Order: sequence, then C-alpha cells, then structure tokens
Amino acid sequence: MKKYLAFVILLILASCQQNDSDSAQIDVETEILVSRQLADMISVREKAMIEKDIETAMSQFDEDATWINSQGYFFEGKRNVLEFHQMLAGNDSLDYIYEAGVPRIRILDSSNAIAYYSWKMFWHEKGTPQHIVNREIGLMTLSAQKRDGRWYWIAVTNQHTPSFYDAIESVTIEEDEQ
Repeated sequence: MKKYLAFVILLILASCQQNDSDSAQIDVETEILVSRQLADMISVREKAMIEKDIETAMSQFDEDATWINSQGYFFEGKRNVLEFHQMLAGNDSLDYIYEAGVPRIRILDSSNAIAYYSWKMFWHEKGTPQHIVNREIGLMTLSAQKRDGRWYWIAVTNQHTPSFYDAIESVTIEEDEQ
C-alpha cells in the first residue's frame, strides 16, 4: 500500500510540474495575431497559385523546407519544392483551377505552429476550363516556424480526401451505447 501511495504522489507531483514547452506558451492576443498572420500567408499562397505566381508562393518557404505531395513524392529543400511548383504552373497542355478552404491554425508555441486547410485543384485542357480532366481534392498540413522574426513554411504534407471542406472542423468518435 505504501508503494502504491508513493507512486500516486509521484504521479501527482509530475503532473504539477511545467514542461519546457509550456514555458514558451503565448498569450491569447498573440495567438490571435499569429493565427491571422498564418491565415494571411495561406491567402497569399492561394492567390499566387491561382495566378501561377510561383515566386510569391515560394517566398514563404524556408531554405530547408520539405514537401510531400498528394502522390507521396518527397521534395527536400526549397529548390526542389520550387521545381515541383514550376512543374505545376508550367504544364504544356494542362491548366488548373485552384481553391483553398478556410485554414485551421494550431499554435504550438511562440515559434512553431501547424496550419491545415482543404484544397482543390481541377485540371483542364489549356483554353477549355469547362473540360475538367482530373479533379484533385485534398488536405494540406503545413508546419510553420518563426525564424529571424518571420514565419516560414518548413514542412508541408498533402493528402487526397474524398471531399472539399470549406473549413476544417474538429470531430470526435462516440462509442455506441448498447
């Protein structure tokens, strides 16, 4: 019984201690500001992708950024991520229609955050946007890091999803009551 009691006391004490990540937590006002900054970055990215302004889209990436596209290909470093984006925008026979949903931002600490948003990219033959040849819909997960006072995308992962979500909502799995 004494061992059990000592174990419980240790658990309680351990749960009361702050971990290192808690010390970097930010206040609500700053969290709102950072969320707006990252949402604005996504909005700028969406506009750049629509206009095929790859320079603007790439200005948000750090030099050591990584990107996993929706087919699972891994691009390491800003140069390789740039070449992937140039391939999308520079296709000889196909063009695209791009749209991003409302982002959901998760602030981890004062220098790290994760952003999620739904996207769709409908490919069509150049000059005939009404003739869609491929519909891609997915979820983008972006890891952001503040470096030298500025936010950058440092890692991006895309995955295909069956539907486009205007906004990313949290869900829970409820157990069936029997």
